[in-house]
Amino acid sequence: MTSRPLALAAAIACALWSSGARAEDAAQVDATLRYNGQALKLTKVLVLQNGNEEGLEDGPRLRVFLSDGDIPVTVAGAAGILRAKTYARDAHINGVVILADPTGRSSDATASLLNAPGLEPGSFASVTSTSAFAALKVTASRASGSASIDDAPLELKAKFDAPLNPDPVTSDLKGKAALGSAPVQALIAFRDALRKGDMAAVAKYATAARQKEIGDFRAKSGDAAFREALKQAPDGASVTKTIKRLVVRGTTASVVIEGGEVAELVQEGGAWKVD
Repeated sequence: MTSRPLALAAAIACALWSSGARAEDAAQVDATLRYNGQALKLTKVLVLQNGNEEGLEDGPRLRVFLSDGDIPVTVAGAAGILRAKTYARDAHINGVVILADPTGRSSDATASLLNAPGLEPGSFASVTSTSAFAALKVTASRASGSASIDDAPLELKAKFDAPLNPDPVTSDLKGKAALGSAPVQALIAFRDALRKGDMAAVAKYATAARQKEIGDFRAKSGDAAFREALKQAPDGASVTKTIKRLVVRGTTASVVIEGGEVAELVQEGGAWKVD
């Protein structure tokens, strides 16, 4: 039988150990973003390694998301940063993403604005600096650093220490295996539906966000111009001939197309949809 004092000591030790583990895992951030003269306090940090399996020009990068609201890993881990920009705008989240050396050896970095008051929809603001980081440390499980970027209209001062969030590749297919996959088949069906102007079918294969973009374009351009634009869009058969690779990370997928284009899809309701 365990004595009461020993049991109490064990409970205290367990509580202390658990508290220490949580403190070690917790993310810390102190960051201020200035855009067009307005200061924004950024209270959230999300860090992940992007291996660039899609083969985009920028290469493998450490991605440091600093924001005033939570950004999901499934959004942050997309092939490019456009999905994160769209998410931040729709969720009314302000912030930046810093693309840095995945090893932490270089102080070079590029800071791209995700969203901020005054940023026009669809516009971009990025700053590249060879001395962005005064300090940057990257281990197998964490990243910490101190960054300062000042190049109008974007100014950023940040310190962070956060765990690396896993976003592993769960499937990497080429050739017939890629073409026969559910994400690629959904992309082909989406392109066919869009080319035909079948908006009911488009809704079946596109996320709500993508449908909104299509609707906004139609409203802005007018019905006649919209129909003409659809005639110029590649159909499913044309896209099939140019697909090179499929990279899946859990519930997100990137279809790599010749010429450096990447079509991104997400799983919604058990089905793959073009995002």
